[in-house]
Amino acid sequence: MAENKTPADLARSMMTKNLEQAHQAIANYFQLVEKSISASPLGATDQTKTFRNYVERSVAASFGLSDQLLRAKDLQDVVRIQTEFFQTQLKALAEKSKDLCETTTEAASDVTRVQIK
Repeated sequence: MAENKTPADLARSMMTKNLEQAHQAIANYFQLVEKSISASPLGATDQTKTFRNYVERSVAASFGLSDQLLRAKDLQDVVRIQTEFFQTQLKALAEKSKDLCETTTEAASDVTRVQIK
């Protein structure tokens, strides 16, 4: 059966296997990080949870991109997939930047209130 596969099929199969192994490695890593964070006094802070969620979403998006690229039919499909991915990532970055600005402003206001009292 392997003799009938094209070089592209063989490469795709190998890349799929590598991605599956990477998925498992990342899952194991996140489990380790989760245990470390929960043992830390900083583990329960909103900033830590927000950062962890951001990293998890970013990694999941990257794996999603890889999965889609493996299934691309042609170069035009690859370009479309990458364009959509970058647009989604830029939108997410803009939203995170806005959230960070709001959080920073709130923290600065809290510090100012405490110093005034």
